[in-house]
Amino acid sequence: MNGTKPRFLYGVTLQNDYYEWPNPYKNAPSCNVNLLELSRYARQQGKKLIELTGEEVKKFTIPHYVDQ
Repeated sequence: MNGTKPRFLYGVTLQNDYYEWPNPYKNAPSCNVNLLELSRYARQQGKKLIELTGEEVKKFTIPHYVDQ
């Protein structure tokens, strides 16, 4: 990462490890977003992923169900 925050993360408090290098030996947590469809949408809009707004990204959120 180059230290640049995507537009949809402005005003959001991030965890301290957001800018750290990922550990390839550890399973990555789910981002709860359909990245394939989000990238297709961005391409259709003529935008980069980093340029999308929070409202645009929310359209591609994967519901997170917690067993109770």
